[in-house]
Amino acid sequence: MKAIFIILFLFYYAYSQNIENLPIDKKFDTNLTTKELNFLKKHDTLKLCIDPNWMPLEKFEKDKYIGITSDYMKIFQKKLDIKIKAIKTDSWSQSLKYSKQKKCDILSLVMPTDTRQQYLNFTEPYLSIPLVLVTKIEKLYIANLKKINEKVGIVKDYAFIEQLKKDYPNLEVVEVNNLKEGLNKVKNNKLFGFIDTVTAAGYQIQQHYFGELKISAKFGNFWDLSIGTRKDMPLLNSIFNKTLIKISQEEHQSILNKWISVKYETNANYGYIFRWLGAISIFFFTIFFIIIRANRKLNKEIKNRRKIEKELKSYIKIVDENIISATTDLKGNIIHVSNAFCKVSKYSKKELLGKTHSILKHEKMDEKIYKELWETISKDKIWQGEIKNKTKEGDCFWVKAIISPTFNEDGIKVGYTSIKENITIKKKLERLSITDELTKTYNKRYFNELMPKLLNSIKRKNEYITFSIFDIDYFKLYNDTYGHLKGDSALRKVTKEVMSNLNRADDFCFRLGGEEFGVVFKDSNPEKSKKFLEKIKNNIEELKIPHKKNNVSPYVTASFGYVCTKAKDIISVDILYKKADEQLYKAKENGRNTVLP
Repeated sequence: MKAIFIILFLFYYAYSQNIENLPIDKKFDTNLTTKELNFLKKHDTLKLCIDPNWMPLEKFEKDKYIGITSDYMKIFQKKLDIKIKAIKTDSWSQSLKYSKQKKCDILSLVMPTDTRQQYLNFTEPYLSIPLVLVTKIEKLYIANLKKINEKVGIVKDYAFIEQLKKDYPNLEVVEVNNLKEGLNKVKNNKLFGFIDTVTAAGYQIQQHYFGELKISAKFGNFWDLSIGTRKDMPLLNSIFNKTLIKISQEEHQSILNKWISVKYETNANYGYIFRWLGAISIFFFTIFFIIIRANRKLNKEIKNRRKIEKELKSYIKIVDENIISATTDLKGNIIHVSNAFCKVSKYSKKELLGKTHSILKHEKMDEKIYKELWETISKDKIWQGEIKNKTKEGDCFWVKAIISPTFNEDGIKVGYTSIKENITIKKKLERLSITDELTKTYNKRYFNELMPKLLNSIKRKNEYITFSIFDIDYFKLYNDTYGHLKGDSALRKVTKEVMSNLNRADDFCFRLGGEEFGVVFKDSNPEKSKKFLEKIKNNIEELKIPHKKNNVSPYVTASFGYVCTKAKDIISVDILYKKADEQLYKAKENGRNTVLP
């Protein structure tokens, strides 16, 4: 039974990752720069180091590299058109040593530490896995790890060792060479427990220690694992970050589904029962014996059930701590939330109960999403989508939500249940790919992608759109006078001021090239658009950034050219761009620091 609960826990974890058996064959575009592409041509074979015994994550088996990260590396090889050669090492410690000595170009799964940051760069995390404690199967579930004063093992040179010693001073942490050695020491009573990820621990228990070891506790820590790249090859970090962004959810799910499986069997033997029933009919005195024995078994069963219920509550607690879920009544009032929901939102259960989800509503979230959501679930259908939320402290976080109606035993709808996955890191990576690194405005690539969609949307509603191009007056002279670092600082200050005025969901600012920027917004008429742009122009000058080579002001100023028209009158984005650019040229001819329609 204990093993089944371990499997159930792994099933819950797999479900929280939305695992489905889908193919890994999608159109792929990494958007690499010329420098990055040239780097890959020059370094067409990369050397990789792994943890040689950490299944299902990774392993060398008969000199063959297998596991979850092996499948990710196959994707990188295919999409980047390079070879990744796995270098065999004896241990994780040796892999770190090889990486430090530049015998490896990349590490497949690694956490940042102060020491490692001296010789490695790190991508955004692509696997986030809870830490758990494995003990012998007869040990009870541990509710409070801080009260345990025992020897526990962990693989040598793992990043969490110092943090665990700090957070759990009563635990005597013993370093071992690898996962298998640690679990064997637990099995042979040389260690009370062993610490590793739920993925690796659960896999090893199912494969090698079924009925002997179990997961007895969960730490509050998560192993946020990234790809490590050589510090002296900074382009590698950018290349792998961009590639990670482009790996689809289906590809992630397919890899996890391949390596994390749930298999168990149950069977009942009724022959024993029938033999005893036959014996009862023949031997009267045996009845008394059976009653006494059955009573003893019943008492034992009651004790076992209580123990099972206690462990079940423990596993439910693990699910509650890791799956973001909430239940509402028909009016949308929250009647239950998980602890994971409270952690991500920074609200307590008391603050959330009785409220609606609007308490988390982000001001820049499109109202159409909420309208579509309610229309779907009101028709007793399941809604799936991505929602931008706001924590109690005002920070933004993104979730992928599945919201479905709930019914009572009579089939009457009584409310709604939501299961959510925190995709904030994924959204940050997506934002990184469409954002200009210096000014944090959108880049030209996103302009080319967004504008046709935006125009089509506005055309359907026959609305006005305003597109303006502006650039900094005499910016080359500014750079020549004050230097490029001051020039970069001026650009950041100007774009920050511009973006502070763009507060609606359909307001956008793009860096189109150098000191040239584009602003897009919807408005009712050209006069209102001009006033709005003049306000931005004046605010830029009010920043009072000194510019002694500026002929129109002692400060940094900008010239604006714009077009305000109904979307249906726009033939193409290129023509719209050309008209705004012509107006900008006229604004410069007319003395600069001005706005021309």
